[in-house]
Amino acid sequence: MAPVRPRNLNHIVRLLFGQAEATDLRQGRILGVLQGVATSLGSRAISILVSLLSVPLTIGYLGTELYGAWITLGSMLAWLGLSDFGLGNGLMNAVTSAVAQEQPELARKHVTNGVFLLSIVAITAGVLAYFVWPCINWSTLFGVTSVRAKAEIGPAVMAAVIIFLLQFPLAISGKIYLAHREGRIDNYWSMAANLFGLLVLLLVTHTHGGLVWLVISISGTSLAVNIVNTSWLFWWHKPHLRPSFQAIDVSTMHPLLHVGGKFFLIQLLALIVFQTDNLVISHYIGAARVPEYNLTYRVFEYALLPQTLLFSYLWSAYNEAIARKDITWVRRTFRLTLYAGASFTFVAVLALAFVVRPFIGWWAAPSIEPSYTLIVWIATWSVINSFTNPIACLLAAASHLRAQTIYSTIATIVNIFLSIHLSKLWGLDGVIAGTVISYAVFLCIPAFVDVTALLKRLQNAL
Repeated sequence: MAPVRPRNLNHIVRLLFGQAEATDLRQGRILGVLQGVATSLGSRAISILVSLLSVPLTIGYLGTELYGAWITLGSMLAWLGLSDFGLGNGLMNAVTSAVAQEQPELARKHVTNGVFLLSIVAITAGVLAYFVWPCINWSTLFGVTSVRAKAEIGPAVMAAVIIFLLQFPLAISGKIYLAHREGRIDNYWSMAANLFGLLVLLLVTHTHGGLVWLVISISGTSLAVNIVNTSWLFWWHKPHLRPSFQAIDVSTMHPLLHVGGKFFLIQLLALIVFQTDNLVISHYIGAARVPEYNLTYRVFEYALLPQTLLFSYLWSAYNEAIARKDITWVRRTFRLTLYAGASFTFVAVLALAFVVRPFIGWWAAPSIEPSYTLIVWIATWSVINSFTNPIACLLAAASHLRAQTIYSTIATIVNIFLSIHLSKLWGLDGVIAGTVISYAVFLCIPAFVDVTALLKRLQNAL
């Protein structure tokens, strides 16, 4: 493979921001990843700035209890994201393969089918939510006790769900950018959404609207940016992919539904692992303890930053390379990202372990002080993730999901039982301890065996 050789600083900038072209397929694949990561760094820097400013603003605006409810509401919305039944990820794999095989009409059919199916799901979910919402005692579910919190939590949930479902079909824009190795463009829109979101947050925290207006303002800003983004994509940037009723093709829905169903189960299991901790804490320990756990968890997420930045772009690159049968590149890239990512994370968690307590006290509130044992457990969880993330990326790109659904299901069931049981014995430490133990024993080893078998199968298929 001929390397991408930048001639000077100006050429480097043009390469990273999509103003210079690669000379062959492998260079194009690498540039797509590098451009995505470079712009992700800019997007992430803005996101970090917004987070640094928004946490003290939001805690001061809502108070500790409502802020804990706000975090838990975010976890609930992550659960609602499952209602796409894996169609978004199935769509990205299908469109990437169609583009790699130079079949633009097939790509348009996949996009149209995706929009159609996601719209149907959003409408159905909205009707279901309309009937279910009044039957739930939201203050009990979220573990809030004050009069103000009880009055605000129900309407806030309703507002969040409505805006979330309106955005549902718009989520395909990011998948389309990734399928065309244009993740950088999606990052530009994310930067705009974060900046507008911060501006709106600064305005709303000077009012007394409470949690409901905070949800409407922040989520509404994201919805507005997504509408503009999707309109630009289909009417100016890639009009040949614009969905239409005429392009709906039932015969080509199988890849979306079949692969999407497997992705749905994987997403469900992942969310149980990643998102139920806040729900368990809120319900069994109290919403007021959620910030202590959540803020510590968020700090250690930065130890996984390189892998997080690479994940979506490597997914698309792997998928395109597999479609073109460039398995040598897939094997070499997988090994590099696995060992380099794990090494970086190990060093990063050691550094973060020494600064996380004073940092949270400065960042959020001096009263929020995680225990040393909680720090150790969350640091261990980060190291485990650094091994499983690269494996999950390659398995997803190859749509190699059957075995993963089996061992992930076992790990998830054990995780739920342990997290709830240990939370009663060890408090916050028990919640993350249950996750670490279940993942380490029941997922890490079978996942490594699974990805080894996948690479062997791809090599033998040549």
